[in-house]
Amino acid sequence: MFLREAWYVPVTFARQYGSRRALRRRQLSRLNRMLAHARTRVPYYRERPDYRTGRLRSLAEVAKLPVIDKEVLRDRPLEELLADGAEPGALPTFRTSGSTGRRVTVVHDHHSHDYHLASCVRRFLATGRYRPTDRLSHIRPFAPPSRGYQKAGLFRRHVLLTDRPMDEIKAELLAARPRVVIGYPVHLRALLRALDPDELAALRTTLKLVMTESELLVPEHRALLEREFGAPVHDEYSAFEVLNIAYECRHQRAHLAEDRLLVEILGPDGDPLPDGAEGRVVVTAFMERAMPLIRYDLGDVGRIDTRPCPCGRRFRTLRLTAGRVNDAVTLPTGRQLYPDTFLHLAATFPGIAECGVVQDRTGAVRLHVVPEGEPSAGEWDELTARVRERLFAVADCHFPLEVARASSVEITAGGKGRFVTSEATAPGLPGAVPSSGSPSLPDAAAASRPGRPAPA
Repeated sequence: MFLREAWYVPVTFARQYGSRRALRRRQLSRLNRMLAHARTRVPYYRERPDYRTGRLRSLAEVAKLPVIDKEVLRDRPLEELLADGAEPGALPTFRTSGSTGRRVTVVHDHHSHDYHLASCVRRFLATGRYRPTDRLSHIRPFAPPSRGYQKAGLFRRHVLLTDRPMDEIKAELLAARPRVVIGYPVHLRALLRALDPDELAALRTTLKLVMTESELLVPEHRALLEREFGAPVHDEYSAFEVLNIAYECRHQRAHLAEDRLLVEILGPDGDPLPDGAEGRVVVTAFMERAMPLIRYDLGDVGRIDTRPCPCGRRFRTLRLTAGRVNDAVTLPTGRQLYPDTFLHLAATFPGIAECGVVQDRTGAVRLHVVPEGEPSAGEWDELTARVRERLFAVADCHFPLEVARASSVEITAGGKGRFVTSEATAPGLPGAVPSSGSPSLPDAAAASRPGRPAPA
């Protein structure tokens, strides 16, 4: 496997710079091979007439196929989604737990997983600031297995588990004196709050690169991390189901891994949108054989940019714009507020370090605010009043809103910040009041008392 992975490294490098025409031909060929495999070897696709389409003549024809989402993975027996003969215990297997707490199992075949690992080399080198011998500290919720080349001093990774106290993480990180730090944005922001000025200055003496992953990175938080760490920030977009999706070059443009993925942007009606339009991100990893996912809806919102990148890579670039579609607050008007609204609030609003939202089935919203420092009772009252005013202005309506003090944002089982959790799914919740000239909310929606902690 290591030899195959090593062989793939120069292949993945070369394919970044090939012609668009050749790339599209390869995507179509690989897609047709994967579809033929799925129709004959995977029960889920074999039993559905929608997939008996024959060979696709163009990539546009993939739109004739159904879109599947995470609910399919949750609700179907794993055996139905696996190719005949695929054994999870003998293949790279990932188990995740999302906002519902229901576990999802994803199985990758060795060839596609080795190709992904080889392509991770280009992810690091694309930053223009990483060398394979650099000391790297990775703040993450689990430790991956050690690889043979790490014993030779290449791509060494020092893992700091996020379930430990921040003081321990901070001390170990400072002792490691890394040149590169990787982590989820929520953990990196917590690290910054824990470091005193002298500790941060010490870290900055060796640090030359910060890499983020797994969560939506809004521009304001990128700017914060770059300013405080004193190093450029490069983001990665991936999912356990399809592995790496996009990686940033030195110009901080996120190039899609189009040599192993077909990425579509779909509108509200499910039809493909042209490049440049914002919609749902749908991915087909056409190299997969153990558990093919055809037109898999990741639940994220973004847009594809076809402008040539100065780095010379021919892969198109993607910009995530709003966070997960399923993680949104539904307003009484039917409009939704996505996680970027609350991440932006935390990044730009004076006095707020982090915030997370829980919406119940009635539509009532509870905003958990992690304040910067220790505000007095009067300062907290003033902060909550300004937060309510801002959110009502953004929403363009009044809605039941409680602002509660918290010590941290909730963390999912996968280690990510849970910024929005909503049980309200139906649009048109009752009680919409236009923000212009609207009366005050009743006492039931008033801000919480200062000093009353909310569960994080």
